[in-house]
This record gives sequence, C-alpha cells and structure tokens, in this order.
Amino acid sequence: MSTDTRTPVPDDVAADAAETIPVLRGQIDSLDEAIVRLVAERATLSRRIQTARMNAGGTRVELGRERVIRAAFRDGLGPDGPELAGAILQVCRGRR
Repeated sequence: MSTDTRTPVPDDVAADAAETIPVLRGQIDSLDEAIVRLVAERATLSRRIQTARMNAGGTRVELGRERVIRAAFRDGLGPDGPELAGAILQVCRGRR
C-alpha cells in the first residue's frame, strides 16, 4: 500500500513550472557551453605554461600551484570545490 504524501500543486503553479523549467534548462545549457569553452581555453593556456616550464628545466606539473587552485575552488564553492578543481586540473594537464 502506497500513500502519496505530496502536497497538491495548484494548476496555475504547475502551468508556471511547465513554462519556467525549459527556460531555466536553456540557461543551464548555455552555462554548460560556456564552461566547456572556458575549460578548453584554460587547457590551452595550461599546455603553454607546461611547455615553457619544461623548456626552462622545470616540471610539467607544479603541485604547489595546484594546491592554491584547489583552495580557491574550496573557498568559492565549499567542500565540493576541490573535487571540481581536481577534475579541471586533470583535463588541463593533458597526457604525459
């Protein structure tokens, strides 16, 4: 036996939601496209930095810099921020 405990939604609220959700999803899609574009741009810059650093005798990856980036994401986005930063850093590192 299942009991539906949801509060009924008035028709005008449901109609508004039906119109609003696609608009909001479109805005999310636009943001996702911008994020992809920005991460690709970041990856290009990161490769240029890696090349310059290695040409100067340095390492491909600078862990101290990555710690700073993870901390900035944590400060801006909370406890899940470093995980997102890690994913972005992984994409931007490229292949060895």
